[in-house]
Order: sequence, then C-alpha cells, then structure tokens
Amino acid sequence: MATAIVSFGFRHGKEIPCQTGVLVIDVRKAFDRNPYRDKSLRYKRGTDLDVQKDILKTPNFNKSYAQLKEKVEDFDGVVYLGCTGGHHRSVYLALRLSEELKIPVLHRDIDVK
Repeated sequence: MATAIVSFGFRHGKEIPCQTGVLVIDVRKAFDRNPYRDKSLRYKRGTDLDVQKDILKTPNFNKSYAQLKEKVEDFDGVVYLGCTGGHHRSVYLALRLSEELKIPVLHRDIDVK
C-alpha cells in the first residue's frame, strides 16, 4: 500500500519526482467534472463539503474511484494525485483515500494562487 499521498496541480509547473517509489496519477480525465468551472466553487477547496458534493456528481465516479483506490492500495511508495490547479479534485480524492486507507496526506498546492 502507498506510504503517503500528495495532491498537486499540474499548472503550477513545479517538478514532480519521477523515480522509483513514486507514482503520479493524473485525475483530470477520470474525474472530469471540474469545480473550478462553477464560479461559486472556484475559490473553495476540496476540503469544502460543497466542492466534494460537486465532484461526486462526476459521471461514473464510483467506478473511477474504485480503480484509483486499487492503484493506491497496490503501490508501495508515494502517490502523487494531480489535477489542473491542485485545489479541488486532487485534494478531495487524496483526503478520501487518506481517511479510508489511513495514509498520510500532503496538499502541495492547495494555497498556491
């Protein structure tokens, strides 16, 4: 099982470790419902309940989440979950996985503008 989860945003251009023991997962396609597009959610985060409810409306959420969870459970190392800005989808998914699997989580870009 993964040893830690890091949420991040691709658009920030920060380096993502590409080495043994690191798995980078782009959640933008599987979880394509982006709360940023809703002006009322844009400046909130994946820690906010209304953002979480919006993400749960993603078509096939349960199937995509089950596949994501399986990848995290099967990987031995640090998992990086990335979305566009690192504020909504990656944060919520990292939080949920962290709680369910009892894995530490870090939100690298949650406060980056």
